[in-house]
Amino acid sequence: MLYVNGNILQTQQTASPDKYPQGRFKDKICRECGGKFTPLAPSHLYCSQECADRAHTTKYLQRMYGITLKEYERVLKEQGNRCAICGGEGFLMDASRHKVKLVVDHDHESGKIRGLLCHNCNRALGLLHDDFEVFQSALKYLKVQRPS
Repeated sequence: MLYVNGNILQTQQTASPDKYPQGRFKDKICRECGGKFTPLAPSHLYCSQECADRAHTTKYLQRMYGITLKEYERVLKEQGNRCAICGGEGFLMDASRHKVKLVVDHDHESGKIRGLLCHNCNRALGLLHDDFEVFQSALKYLKVQRPS
């Protein structure tokens, strides 16, 4: 249930403890959950891949939208895990990079989060430039062109 997945896996971050003076890696506190763990490499900051993914997702969401993963999950729950426009469950746009089916929609002028949308609804808003008049025109067009 994570937003992005472009980080090096924990299992790929390994080092040989015997190359270090103490012969082992000291236990650490996970930066995400606060649990104690024995790292596989000095670069390990999280106790599991799940914690690493959650932390990286939070950093991405904070950098891009000013929200945390917990806030994203709260909005997701409020929306019933559905797109705020079409009510669909969404889909993965690029499974190698994304882990969630709904993306954060925000006002490009104010930066305010409006909700979570499927990729298609988010793209539609963007293609119509969030312009009410263009949306009204599109609705009028669809009504006129509807087959009887």
